[in-house]
Amino acid sequence: MTVATQQRTTRQVQAFSADAADVVPTRNALAADGVVCLRNAIPRPWLDTIESGIVDALAGASSDVDVVQRDGDAGRFTFSSGAWRSVDGFRSYIFDSPLPDLVWRLLDSTDLTLFYDFLLIKEGRSDSAATPWHQDHSYYPVDGFKVVNSWVALDDIPAESALRFLAGSHHARTLYRAVDFDDPNRPYRHARNELPLPPDGINPDEVLVAPLQAGDMLVWWSYTLHSAPGNSQPNRRAAFSVNWVGDDVTYNAKPALDTYLEPSLTVGAPIACEKFPRVRGGGGRALG
Repeated sequence: MTVATQQRTTRQVQAFSADAADVVPTRNALAADGVVCLRNAIPRPWLDTIESGIVDALAGASSDVDVVQRDGDAGRFTFSSGAWRSVDGFRSYIFDSPLPDLVWRLLDSTDLTLFYDFLLIKEGRSDSAATPWHQDHSYYPVDGFKVVNSWVALDDIPAESALRFLAGSHHARTLYRAVDFDDPNRPYRHARNELPLPPDGINPDEVLVAPLQAGDMLVWWSYTLHSAPGNSQPNRRAAFSVNWVGDDVTYNAKPALDTYLEPSLTVGAPIACEKFPRVRGGGGRALG
């Protein structure tokens, strides 16, 4: 999306109170737009727990941390994936905070299974750390549609550096080709070339922007197209996301990152296992 298009994007993701007794309006918004915002979803003590996990992850507790310093940027772009087993703060947040129940009530699923966690930090003035238009499902070796990302803001995130979503783009259930985040013009190493590329020329009138305050959480379906600009602001823009699957999801063993693969699973089987533990339903809470 061009800068001009970003400036013309004025519609915001529909937002609801995380503790609303009636979840139907939130579910309806998620069904219609493919994304919804839960205000004040994660209390400050749990954000502090995540922050303690970040300190440990960056100090070596996570074996999968990348720190990128792009030419011309004063700030760095840091990300880590699948670190919950080795980072106490991440694991505590995922299993013991209000998070699983907030997500489960939106899924219309008999159970809730942890897929993976993902930390991303765009330091101030990391202008080039943009994320191209993509859908999460393009990168996953799974079939099914009950796959969601629960993305909590650790900092206040203004519209200028906020995520963008193509409203309703999940409805067609079109699976697009995975793109390379570092260079959208370079083929992604696990791309399925038989799939179409994400659409070009996104209509700004169909784009939803998601400015957030720390503790607000976005939830979106894995087929929803989304993108993000770099962080031109002076302050950090950090988030911690947890990805979940429901009862219609099965493993297909397509080429993917190791984070998403489990050789012990058979094609067509549910993904719940030691690596991807069932957290709600299916006979109770499981820690893997």
